[in-house]
Amino acid sequence: MDPLFHPRSVAVVGVSASTDNLGKNIVKNLLNFGYEGKIYPVGPRPDRVEGLPIFPSVRELPETPDVAVILTPARFVPDIVSQCGERGIRWAVIQTGGFRESGPDGMALERLLLEAAARYGLRFVGPNCLGVMDTSTGFSVPFITLPSTYRKGAVAVMAQSGGMGLSLVERLSSSGVGFGKFVSLGNKLDLDEVDYLSYLMKDPQTEIISFYLEDFKRGREFFQLAAQSSKPIILHKSNTSPISRTIAQSHTAALAADDRLVDHLARACGVVRVRSVSQAVQAAKAFSMPRLRGSHLAVLSRSGGHAVVAADTCGEFGFRFPALCREVLEEIRRHARAGVIRPGNPLDLGDIYDLNVYFGIAEKVLKQPDIDGVVHVHVSHMPVEKDATRNLLTRLERLAGEYRKPVSVVLEVPFEDRVAVEKEASYPFFLDVREAVEALAMHRKFPSRPGGERGAGEKEGALPTWYDAAAAWVQAQSALGRRPMVHECLELLRILDIPTAPWALARSVDEARDAAVSLGYPVVLKAVGESLVHKSDLGGVAVGIPDADALDEAWRRLGSLSDDVEGILVQKMVKGVRELMVGAYRDPVFGAVVLVGQGGILVEVLQDVNLRLAPVDDALAADMIRELRCSPVLGRYRGLQAADTASAAEALAKVSLLIHHFPLIREVDINPIVLGDHGEQGLAVDARVVLETPNHEDPLL
Repeated sequence: MDPLFHPRSVAVVGVSASTDNLGKNIVKNLLNFGYEGKIYPVGPRPDRVEGLPIFPSVRELPETPDVAVILTPARFVPDIVSQCGERGIRWAVIQTGGFRESGPDGMALERLLLEAAARYGLRFVGPNCLGVMDTSTGFSVPFITLPSTYRKGAVAVMAQSGGMGLSLVERLSSSGVGFGKFVSLGNKLDLDEVDYLSYLMKDPQTEIISFYLEDFKRGREFFQLAAQSSKPIILHKSNTSPISRTIAQSHTAALAADDRLVDHLARACGVVRVRSVSQAVQAAKAFSMPRLRGSHLAVLSRSGGHAVVAADTCGEFGFRFPALCREVLEEIRRHARAGVIRPGNPLDLGDIYDLNVYFGIAEKVLKQPDIDGVVHVHVSHMPVEKDATRNLLTRLERLAGEYRKPVSVVLEVPFEDRVAVEKEASYPFFLDVREAVEALAMHRKFPSRPGGERGAGEKEGALPTWYDAAAAWVQAQSALGRRPMVHECLELLRILDIPTAPWALARSVDEARDAAVSLGYPVVLKAVGESLVHKSDLGGVAVGIPDADALDEAWRRLGSLSDDVEGILVQKMVKGVRELMVGAYRDPVFGAVVLVGQGGILVEVLQDVNLRLAPVDDALAADMIRELRCSPVLGRYRGLQAADTASAAEALAKVSLLIHHFPLIREVDINPIVLGDHGEQGLAVDARVVLETPNHEDPLL
């Protein structure tokens, strides 16, 4: 992908000398940003633009450019791409709109465009995009005129919206961070988020990768790849509400993904998810500092009030304050004027007015082995300190690099001074204490070692021992053309060797009595029928049946619920105040997904769940359970023994393999798995399986 960012020459197709021509702006940007390659304007009318001749077509160019930038009416684009391919051009930036976002005619044009590009092996950005920028080469091809004052940096900005992307690069340029590469992704008809991420992970000029996405074209592959990244990845994923989906579909034809799943996958794969441009800038600032390696901080503040706020915020995020060493305290006492401030951590420096002393104290603090980072709050409203403030920031930047510890700087200075610093600073700073502390907390979201957690849906090698039996079950159930009933789902659990409460299917009341005696009272009765999938909601379950008389009465009631009752499932009643649910489903964007959560009838209300891409192994399944909010009560709790979560973890891993290996399975729910109060083996008591139907519609939904 290097030619997209470092081309030796570029053709700009769609240029004229007209005052309102947008292609002309592209040429201006290339010249203003100092691009040193050759520029070939292309347009239907002979003329000159910015002193350069306009060529009538790419066929008549004196050489083959590395890249073509195309901004013409949509109906001409497939033919222009064919001409580029014939000329030997292999990369293009297609800025033209009017494709899928405009309806069926636009989608037809997309098909023609893809055919033309594939015919010649041409890869392209867009269509319907703003363009590409690289601050190291001056290659800047947006079709709007831009300032040539962007700060160079190591952040790559990939944005599905050109406007959102420009907002971010503008903010980065005035935040002491800057950016290196920018791509407006547009419709992602060819190159998509996975292509860009794969390139940027290897790009030596990129240290931080920031995405703004309205949809995922290859969401599963994106997170699988992100889990292996040694570089921080910032993700601003929008298009999460019904209203925004309507706008996005008319904007970039984006499709919404399950936002809760995006949250879980981002956390699992070490992707830092943000919700605004401000948070994206904050994250970029955070990762522009040296890596925070622990949770021990020192707070140095010129204002006692700011020190208090910093202490509160640090405590909220779980940071701790080691005592400052004697050398630091002696330095403070030596320079304190009134001696009225008690030195400690957090440290109030309000009694010291020499900023050179601040620098010396910061250096001694950073030398302290048990200090992992510093929050430095600089408050100054004195004009005489204007230059000293800028110098302090520069010196703190040097210290952070020298000791490889982050110094999160807060500048509380007059507006004019802040603007001056924004123009000159090469080190990030913050305007609010909370922002500075949150930035350090973001380091925790990025794993120390990439790829440390399996759970981005890696494929297993050997097939599980139960594969053939499960395949036969899936084939037989699919042939029936209906949703599997409860006894059939429990039979699948038996095939998977998932511990289940003992059960038997009864076709008559006499069979039910015999089963209850064999299983042992008390028992649970469940009506079995095609229309009784959600048995509890329909009154199709009778629990705690103590004897034969109660069984007879429950049998009569359950048998009258529906005309399609085929029998009654009799199951040994198991007790336990703690329950989990295990499930899996096939997401249209991310594929096979596995989840675990607090079980029972309140699972959808409590929303205490954890999700990953399937498959997962036993170890990761156990981690998923430990991450649940309810996990504290799964250990020893108020007279209860530690629950058998290992059986639930094994069930979770097996279900993840099941949905991974069998595409015909759309959903699996095991709810609940009852965890005994005294540490007994966890037992599944109910299950539901949904298979794909030819039209992907469930007749019961």
